[in-house]
Amino acid sequence: KNPLKEISVEQLSEIFREGGKINKWSDLGVTIPGAPDEIVRVSRQNNSGTYHYFREAVLGKKSDFKPGSRDMSGSKDVVELVANTPGAIGYSGLGYRTDKVKIVNVSKKTGEPGVVPSIETTLNHTYPIARPMYMYTPPVEPEYVVKYLNWIRSAAGQKVVVASGYVPLPESEQTK
Repeated sequence: KNPLKEISVEQLSEIFREGGKINKWSDLGVTIPGAPDEIVRVSRQNNSGTYHYFREAVLGKKSDFKPGSRDMSGSKDVVELVANTPGAIGYSGLGYRTDKVKIVNVSKKTGEPGVVPSIETTLNHTYPIARPMYMYTPPVEPEYVVKYLNWIRSAAGQKVVVASGYVPLPESEQTK
């Protein structure tokens, strides 16, 4: 198991960003028993919203990913590859977490305490790399769309959102 408990956005950038200086677990002061020192970077493919958000929020808008990452087609694939690859690190949405991987707390800056990714820390904006998801509808919404939107904002709909691993709307947004 990886003994790393927390990591900063800056350190993540150094791992994933082209030109980043962190390439080995020992660069983070970590030794993983039975795993190579080289960090195996697991990412999403570049047609993914998760990929684009991570690039913007962690690497910087004008930065690119380091060559050599293992780019997966889905977040579930990222989690599975990390679970089965000693020395791997990856990113995915909160809804894809499993007990087969370790979730690491993330801080905005190196030296600050890391924040656990959770519904609470996403809603109170303390987790530094959470993104909103949007639903787009036509300007004139058909009746079935209105019914769906009313349901998804209801208590029953929000329970399904949470059960699916997503963060519910803040209460102030549930009635809009």
